[in-house]
Formats: sequence, C-alpha cells, structure tokens
Amino acid sequence: MRLLIAIDEDKGENSKLSEHFGHCPYFAIYETNTKEIKIIKNKLEHSNPNISPVDQIMKINPKIVFSKGMGGRAIRLFEEKGVKIMTGKFNFVKEVIDNLNSLDKLKLGCDH
Repeated sequence: MRLLIAIDEDKGENSKLSEHFGHCPYFAIYETNTKEIKIIKNKLEHSNPNISPVDQIMKINPKIVFSKGMGGRAIRLFEEKGVKIMTGKFNFVKEVIDNLNSLDKLKLGCDH
C-alpha cells in the first residue's frame, strides 16, 4: 500500500510533517510492502484548469494521504476517488509510519 505524507523537509523518516498539504515543499511516499521511503518535491500546479492538484496526486496512486491540514474540497475529492485522508498528533514521518494502525480520519478542512 502506498502512503503519501505532506512534509516540510527532505530528511527521510526524520522529515518534519507539514501543517498544510497543498503548499508543503515535499511529499514522502511510503510503501508499506517494502518499507521504503521516497521524498519528492511538491510540484503541484494549483492554477492549471486542465488538471486539479488532487488529480496530479492521483498519478502517484496513494491509498492513504496523511496531512495535518487540508482544504475541505480536496478532502472530498480524494474521498470520492477512494483515498483515505488521515491525520494524527505526530511531528515526523517516522512517527506516522510507526503508528499506521492508529491514525485518525481528517474530517475538517482548513477554512480557505
């Protein structure tokens, strides 16, 4: 299973989590089967009328997206595509990975 995590820095499992999904500088991609972490730069285009940021993320094919904050519309669009949006009171990628079975569903979007 593939997990996408919004992060603020490129330090592997020691990367600090980002407070907001769409504008984080990096994403961590964690493969639960192989236990591998890959860090990619956030190159989402927010003003492209031809493809939404959510559709751009779907090219990565995550089953779960972890974020400390996300807009309500993005939450709804991900859920419509079958992607679970999860959160938790963690600060680093390693904490998310170590607590995969106790993540909370992100229910409320940011107020923007």
